[in-house]
Order: sequence, then structure tokens, then C-alpha cells
Amino acid sequence: MYFRYTAVAFLANGLGVFGLRLLAGMRVQNPNVVQYLTLWYLFGAAIGLIPYLVCCRRPFRREIWIGLSMALASLGGQLGMEQALAAGLPGYLVFPVAMGGGMLFVTVVGVSVFRERLGRAGYFGIAAGTMSVILLALP
Repeated sequence: MYFRYTAVAFLANGLGVFGLRLLAGMRVQNPNVVQYLTLWYLFGAAIGLIPYLVCCRRPFRREIWIGLSMALASLGGQLGMEQALAAGLPGYLVFPVAMGGGMLFVTVVGVSVFRERLGRAGYFGIAAGTMSVILLALP
């Protein structure tokens, strides 16, 4: 079950960033970014509901509120990235700082505060995250 949840999180996690990267790559001027990103997040939420539907289990109210809170915080971050891009900052600078900074912060807090040990999968995850930041930064 853990692998299934991890796979779903892997697929759904980057959809908002992917959508924003598409906008930046197409050089779209003043689109309805909130609506566009909301559609990407709703698609990610639909993907995230698959394990619940497979297990015939309804999510608890607390899980729904936590998920919505995380989605709103992430959407706010995406809108901040969009504002930085709209202000003229280049994408090769915005994407690595925003994505790499978050990944570095989570890794440092996990290892130093929560004393998590990194195994082979952890190092592979960090490498995959680093590669995704590099790919997002390419013109």
C-alpha cells in the first residue's frame, strides 16, 4: 500500500509546477493563472483519490482539511512564482530557486530535526528531485 500512495503522490505532486512551466514556456501574457492552476490541482486531487476509491474507503474529514490546506499553500507558492515570472525574472532562475529551495529545506529539516536516515530510495528521490529542478530550469 505504501508504494501505491508514493506513486500517486509522485504523479500528482508536480502537476501545478508543470502547468506553470507550460505557461512560462509558451510566454502567455496575463492568462487566468488562478483558474488554470486550479484545474491542474483538481486533476492532481482526482489522481490522489484513486487509492481511496480502490480501497472503498471514504477520506476522513481531517484528511480532507489537511489536503485542502496543503493545496492552498501550494497554490499560493505557484502564484508567487507566476508573479516573479510576470515581473520579468527569468524562468531559469525562478524555478530552481523555488523548487530547489523547498526540496533542500525539507531534506535538511527531515535529517536534522526529525533524525530521518536516508537510504537508497531517499538518495534516489533527492536525485530525481534535483533532475526535475534542472529540467524545469531549461529554456
